[in-house]
Amino acid sequence: MTNLNPTLTFFAALLLAPLAVLAQTKMPPQSITVADNMPAAANELDQSLTLARKTLDFVQRSRPCPALASRLKELEQRAEPGETNRVELCQSVRQLRRQIIFSHPLLDFDRLLVNKCPPPAYSHQSRQYLGRYSRPGPGLVVLDHWKDSPRETPLLADQLPAGTVRHPDLSFDARRVVFAFCDHAPADPNLRQFFLWEIGIDGHGLRQLTGKAADRLAGAEGRQTSLIEDFDPCYLPDGGIAFVSTRPQTHIRCHYGGRYFANFLLHRADGDGSNIRQLSFAEAPEWKPSVLDDGRIVFARWDYTNRHSYHFQCPWVIRPDGTGTANVYGNLTRNPIHTGEPRQVPGSHKIVSTAMAHHGYTAGSIVLIDPRVGLDGLAPLTRITPEIAFPESEGWPVGAFATPFPLSEALFLAAYTPEPLAREGQVQGVAAYGIYLVDTLGGRELIYRDPTMSCFSPIPVQPRPRPPVLPSATETEMETEPGSGAFYVEDVYRSTQPLAAGSVKRLRVVRVFPQTVETPPSRSITPYEMPKQIVGTAPVGEDGSVAFRAPAGQPLFFQLLDENGMAVMTMRALVYLQPGETLGCVGCHEPRHVAPVEVARSGIRENSRVLREILRPPQSPHSHELGYGTVVHALQPPVGPRGEGGLSFARTVQPVLDRYCIECHGLNKTEGDIDLVGTLEPVIFDRQQWPGPNKMTVSRAYRSLVTREGLVKVAQADMETDYSTPKDYFAHAGRLAKLLLAGHRDKAGTPRVQLDRDSFQRIVDWLDLNAVCYGDYSWNKLEWRTPLPDGERALREHLRVRFSAAFASAPFAALVNVALPEESLALKAPLAVSAGGWGQMSENGWRDTADGDYIATRRLVEAAIAPLPAHDIAGTCGHDEKCLCDCCWVRRAVQTERQSR
Repeated sequence: MTNLNPTLTFFAALLLAPLAVLAQTKMPPQSITVADNMPAAANELDQSLTLARKTLDFVQRSRPCPALASRLKELEQRAEPGETNRVELCQSVRQLRRQIIFSHPLLDFDRLLVNKCPPPAYSHQSRQYLGRYSRPGPGLVVLDHWKDSPRETPLLADQLPAGTVRHPDLSFDARRVVFAFCDHAPADPNLRQFFLWEIGIDGHGLRQLTGKAADRLAGAEGRQTSLIEDFDPCYLPDGGIAFVSTRPQTHIRCHYGGRYFANFLLHRADGDGSNIRQLSFAEAPEWKPSVLDDGRIVFARWDYTNRHSYHFQCPWVIRPDGTGTANVYGNLTRNPIHTGEPRQVPGSHKIVSTAMAHHGYTAGSIVLIDPRVGLDGLAPLTRITPEIAFPESEGWPVGAFATPFPLSEALFLAAYTPEPLAREGQVQGVAAYGIYLVDTLGGRELIYRDPTMSCFSPIPVQPRPRPPVLPSATETEMETEPGSGAFYVEDVYRSTQPLAAGSVKRLRVVRVFPQTVETPPSRSITPYEMPKQIVGTAPVGEDGSVAFRAPAGQPLFFQLLDENGMAVMTMRALVYLQPGETLGCVGCHEPRHVAPVEVARSGIRENSRVLREILRPPQSPHSHELGYGTVVHALQPPVGPRGEGGLSFARTVQPVLDRYCIECHGLNKTEGDIDLVGTLEPVIFDRQQWPGPNKMTVSRAYRSLVTREGLVKVAQADMETDYSTPKDYFAHAGRLAKLLLAGHRDKAGTPRVQLDRDSFQRIVDWLDLNAVCYGDYSWNKLEWRTPLPDGERALREHLRVRFSAAFASAPFAALVNVALPEESLALKAPLAVSAGGWGQMSENGWRDTADGDYIATRRLVEAAIAPLPAHDIAGTCGHDEKCLCDCCWVRRAVQTERQSR
C-alpha cells in the first residue's frame, strides 16, 4: 500500500443497495471496495474480478483454498464480452471475494466482541470523552457466527442502569472485559461520570472497579475543580489495569474558559481497582493506552509547550511503572494532526493508529506507523484507508473509521461511518457506525450494522499472548533526595541544530503548572500561557555532558544557557520522572534513533539494569558519578524570590525595575514613553486570530516592556515555530537583555545603569520563560491587593518624617510591592547593601534588618495592604455568590457526594 490518497470508489453504492438501505439489515452480504485511481461506475466487473484474484493470492499465502479458487475460475470464464447480466455476475464475484477473505486463518475465531453505543453528543477530539456528552446505549455485545449471520449475546442486559459503555478491553485469556461505564441516573448531565467496571465474557461476575465506596476520589493536591472520571482501560501483564483519569484536577488551557474540559492523564490500578497511581505527569490530555509486545504501554499524548495548541498529538510509550516515557512518532508532525487509538500489530513492530482531527470526533483514516522508518512526517506512515483524507489537516472527508483492531499488517477490524465526519460541536447520528473488515488490497467488508445503534471497538474473542512483566526501572536505594530522580545528557552539542562547542555553560530545569480551573484569568501577553517555575540549573561540562537530580512527579522542560545565563536553546515538550528513576538522552534535539553510548554497547535501552548499574555510589549528599565520569549535580536554585507557584513579574522583575529603572521611567520622568512603575490597570492585548482580544489586568511596567516593538520577543500562542532553533525567542531574540548587558548606554555610548549579576539574571529568567506575567491560575492574586487608606496614610507620614517628603509622595505601587512586601522600595532603598538592601539612602538608612525603625516600617508596609476579598478553596476561586473560575459547582457537588456516602 502506498502513501497516496487515491479517488474514492464505493462500488456497492453504485451497483448494490445504497448504504442507507444496507442499514435496514444487521447482516448485509454486500461489500465496499476501494480501487486506486479508478473513476466510479467504470469497469465494475473487471475491478471486482481483479480484487477477487488479489484476495485469493493473498489468502493462499497462508492457506490453500482450492474450492474457492475453482469457483473464482468459473466466474472469470463467465465474464466474457457476451455476458448480458454483468450486474448479477459482479455481485456474485463480490460475494465470493467475501468468502475468500473471510477464510483467512487470522479470522478463524468464532466470536466477536463489539460495543453498541452512539457517538458522543459533542464532536471534539478530547471533550467528547467526558460523561456529560455521553448518550445511552446497550453496551457490550458478543457476536456469534459473525461472518455470515451474526447472533447477538448482550453482556450487560438488566445488570446496569441506563448509561453508556465506552472503551472495552479483553483480558489476555479472553475471559474478562474491562470497560468504562457512565451512569445516566443523574438528571443533570453535567454530573455524569465514567468509572471502570469488569465483567466475564460469559456475562457473569459484573463488578465495579473505580468510583465505588472504597475509592476516595481524591483530587491532586486537594483540588476539587473537576469531576473525577476514569476511562480508556486496558489490562496490564502484571494483572493491573492502565487507564486515563481526571484525578489530576486540571483543565485544558487553549479552551480559554467558558467550556468545561477536565484534563485526563495516564494512571494505573491493581486488578480490583485499588492502589490507583498516576503514571504520567504531562500537562495536556492522554488517550487510549494499550500494551506492546515488550510489556510497555503505548498511548496518545497532546503536548503544546509554547507551540501550536492542537497540531501535535501523537503516540508515546511508557513502562507500567511510569518510567521511560518516550515519543514514538509525530512529535514534530502537523499532518496528520492527531494519531490516536494506537495498538501494536501482532508479530510486528508497526503500530496501527487512527489519523484524526482535533476539532472533530475520534475517527478518521487508518494508518500504520513504522518508527524504524522515521519519527516524523509522512514517510513512516502507510495509509490503510487512503480513500479517507486526514481530517482537518487535509480537509473534512466523507466517511471515517474508528477503533481499529489489527489482525496483521494487512487485515484490520474497525468501525466505519459513511457520513461526513462531524466537526466541533456537530453530532453524528446514533446509528452512524458499523463494523467492517478492512484489508490493504482495497476491500471493506461490512460485518455488522445495527440500524438503531452505532457499533465500535471490535475485538476477537480469543486468547492472546501475555507480554512480559517488566521489572521496576526505579532504584529507591539510590535516592539522595526523597521524591526525586536523575536526568543525564551525554552531549548537549549532539543536536539537529547548530550549537558552537563550548557555548553552553549550564542547563536550566523549568517546571510548568497545568491549568487548575476551567476559566482562569489570563497570565501573559501570550493567551493560554502556562505558569512556569525555574527549579534550578546544573553545570554543563566541556564535553557537553550534564547530569542532575530533579523533582519527580512534575512536568519539566530544559533550556541550555550561555555564559550570561541566557537560553540559547529551549525544549518544547515535557518530561517527568518517577521517584528513583534515571532517564537519559544523547543530546538536545539529537537524532532520536541514537542511543546513549553505554546503553548502545549493551544493546538495551534506557532505564535498563545495565544503565542503573553504571551509577556509582553517592560521593556526597549532593552528587554522585555516572560510570563514564559525569557528576550528578544537585540543582542550583534560581536567584530571586522563592515560593509557591510560578515566576511572577511583580515578584521577580518589578523589584529590579524599582531599584534601577523607575527614577527615569515612571517617577520623575518617563523616558521613551516607558513607564515602569507597578501600577495596575486593565489592558487588551490585541490578536488577529482566535481567541480574540486578550483582556487582563497588568502593571504599567509589564505593558510597557512587552508592547515595545522588538524589546521583548515572545513565542506567541499558535504563531510559534514548530520546533526550537538557537536563540529563536526569549532573552536572546529581544533587545532588552542586550541593552541591559551593555549598560543601557546613552547617545554618547556612556553606560547609564549597571545591574548587579542577580538582578540581570532575574530579568533574563523572566524573558526566557516567555515573559509571563502571573505564576498561577488564581482569581485571588497577591498582585491584585490594593492599599488600605488609613494604612497608606500612616506609612507615608512615617516615610516623610524618617526620610523626605519627596520619597513619601511616590506612587503607592512604587513604594509598596503588594505581591512581595519585603522587596518594597520603602524597605529596600534605605537598607544597606551589606544587609541585602539597595543602599540608596546611605546617610540616614538602616544598617541591617534588626534596626528598630526598619522593623516598624515593615509593619507599616504590611498594614498598608488590604486583604483580598476572597481566597481559593480546594483550588476554586471561592466566589460562591458569583463564581469566576467556573469550578465552584464542582467543589459543591463533591462535598454533597461525600456527605451522602
